[in-house]
Amino acid sequence: MVEAVQEEIKKTSDQMNEKAENFQKFLEKNEIHVFNVEVMNDELKSVVFRSRIEVNSQMLPMGIIIDESIFTLIRTQIFTGIDEKKQGEIVEFINEINRDFKIFKYYIGTDYNLYLDVCLPFVEETFDSNMVHLMLDMIVKHLKDAYPKIMQKIWAE
Repeated sequence: MVEAVQEEIKKTSDQMNEKAENFQKFLEKNEIHVFNVEVMNDELKSVVFRSRIEVNSQMLPMGIIIDESIFTLIRTQIFTGIDEKKQGEIVEFINEINRDFKIFKYYIGTDYNLYLDVCLPFVEETFDSNMVHLMLDMIVKHLKDAYPKIMQKIWAE
């Protein structure tokens, strides 16, 4: 069983871009086993490390998208199905948050879901798995404070 899992990890890592492979090795070295890995087989050789972030007893889907571009993206889904009637008010509120925080950017997608993105620039030579991990910690700390305020705004009459 263990051999089969190790073989699957090796097969997946053979298809990964160099930065994603480095991040996978970082996770293994630090015994972090909370991610599902998906190789996208697109032109940027994207690899998505999927997990969830627990905030106020809610499990928020999160993915780290590592590809051959200069950017590594950490995306967290905050809320699904924002009412069209409330979008203007919510956009105004999240724009205030966006102005206050340099690294965190909230937006409403075309699917009416609210997302939080953190974009980190890395070329292969400068990719830093520790920085990605640090940003995950910062996202969790930020959301402990921001999430209740955001949800209060979304659920307000």
